[in-house]
Amino acid sequence: MADFLITDFGATVSDRVQTAAIQAAIDACFLAGGGRVVVPQGIFLTGGLRLRSHCELYLKAGAILRGVRDPEQYAAYLDDALEPIEIPAEPHPQRSVYPYSRWQNALIKIVNAHNVAIVGEAGSYLDGANVYDPEGEEHYRGPHAINVHSSSDLRFEGYTITDSANWAHAIFTSQRITVRGITVLGGHDGFDIRTCDDVLVEDCTFRTGDDCIAGFDNQNVTVRRCVLDASCSALRLGGTDVLIEDCQGIAPGSFGFRNMLTKAEKENGVLATAACRHSMHTPFLYYCDHRAEIRKAPGNITVRNCRFENPDALFLHPFSTDSRWCCNRPLSSITFENCEITGLSLPGDLSSVAEEPLSFRLKNVRLTAGSEGAEFPLLSAKSCREILFENVTVEGFADAHLITDTPAAVTVVGGTPIRVVEATAPARKNDI
Repeated sequence: MADFLITDFGATVSDRVQTAAIQAAIDACFLAGGGRVVVPQGIFLTGGLRLRSHCELYLKAGAILRGVRDPEQYAAYLDDALEPIEIPAEPHPQRSVYPYSRWQNALIKIVNAHNVAIVGEAGSYLDGANVYDPEGEEHYRGPHAINVHSSSDLRFEGYTITDSANWAHAIFTSQRITVRGITVLGGHDGFDIRTCDDVLVEDCTFRTGDDCIAGFDNQNVTVRRCVLDASCSALRLGGTDVLIEDCQGIAPGSFGFRNMLTKAEKENGVLATAACRHSMHTPFLYYCDHRAEIRKAPGNITVRNCRFENPDALFLHPFSTDSRWCCNRPLSSITFENCEITGLSLPGDLSSVAEEPLSFRLKNVRLTAGSEGAEFPLLSAKSCREILFENVTVEGFADAHLITDTPAAVTVVGGTPIRVVEATAPARKNDI
């Protein structure tokens, strides 16, 4: 594999922006049929870069690509002469659906490419610099660290992303994605996939100010041996054939939810303050908003051999056609097995619909309340096909019970007895 060292193309460690020189190295690698674009030790200041097919961006130990704080310097790919972007006459009006909107800008952009990798040695960084963009999401979020559209055979390995101005990884309509040994610190979501197939995420650490892993309309996803340290939800996910195993969820989160900062604090790139939320909503929040057609019935999700510390609620499935974020298509089945979830402080929510009822199963699970004598129900459920407690141990609750409009769907086998209360009113939804 041929190497293309960015310093050979004029990139220098200085206070000047190095976008053109780094992009020149990438372009030369692409035109040569592929290879490695090597970033040596040092801090290289850059705007948005476009990574291309058969190119591997390789960061040596001590290499840092640091984003410029100017949000206008992340859209050069729109005028790319080497692989021109075809802009439709009438782009999709939603910025997070249209792949070339300002919202889709990124430190590293991958679009319509295949066989692409970003690999970092220990001590290498992509620094998103918490870029402030008054025209961005929530009037402050800037570019993602990595944004991918319509690509395949992707590999992400070894590097650390710090202070991403929006999601650390935003990956859409792509296939065969492998992620190993990366770390995300601060910023917003750690790893987002939408309409992606054949995804493996393993041995990663996500310490994020928002969700750790998120997305929907995904098929064949495996997440294993990851640390999920979140100030929203450890997993905010929808998909079919999803396995989460041997993961550890940690709360309170190491990094706060930055939307609670003042305007001045956001402008100045402040990480977080005491006013920012650090609590985890739940280990798993089901996600299915309106922005993509769901190709296959969501279900067959398994969470096993995992431990989650101090989430608010056990599980959230707040499906409603009136909901902004959970209104597309409900989940058919999810199973937690051989898991421990400690420090609960709010009831879980199993709100589904009669047309597509939910099967929710707990097998060999230990649940504990955050304070001794907790009186809230474990779950508040609506329109469920099955609610199974098999060898479930419940500790710290004054009365281990759930509320449901389908009491016949509940089965308790072994473990702590669970009292079933028939709902006389619609199941309560948590304010998330």
